[in-house]
Amino acid sequence: MINVLAAKFNQVDASIADTQSQIATLQTKLSELQDYRQQLLSVEQACESALSQVNTALMMLHHVDPSQINTFKTAVDAQFGVVGVGILESATVAPAEPTTPEPIAPTAPSAPAARDVEPAIDVEVEVADATVTDEPIEPATKATPPDIEGMLNKMTIQSIRKLAASKGADGKGTRASIAARLKKIVTEADIWDATA
Repeated sequence: MINVLAAKFNQVDASIADTQSQIATLQTKLSELQDYRQQLLSVEQACESALSQVNTALMMLHHVDPSQINTFKTAVDAQFGVVGVGILESATVAPAEPTTPEPIAPTAPSAPAARDVEPAIDVEVEVADATVTDEPIEPATKATPPDIEGMLNKMTIQSIRKLAASKGADGKGTRASIAARLKKIVTEADIWDATA
């Protein structure tokens, strides 16, 4: 009778050890998936920021020289080349040794964080009397609230003074001082209308 119980104890202990090993493997995999999800969130934020900067650059270029939009597009497309993408090092994660034949979620390469994206170059250009024949570029839908003061500062001095006049605000002074007065009384749509 004692030998039968000893065998049962050994069976239960082996089952416990096997279950603990499976739990450890799943915990490791859960941690990897949580890290990957965080990386995806960082990528999403970086993409939103990059799209916003491209949209601002297009708006400025449209007012300065619409004929150069294709040149800008070519420059953006070049960033997707092998050389440009190659600077982002992908982390290789060694998969854990599975103790059971259960399927394991695949690991993915690490993605760039929001701080790895190069900021757009802020260029201020004033145009005395630009004639624009192309259709205005519609603003991209953004998940984050618009930077009204930043958009105002990127307008030409003529456009921001015109917007100030239409809102009954003082249009005298520098672009920054006018933007500071307008930022609380205008919307993103007002800015697009003024620059259209």
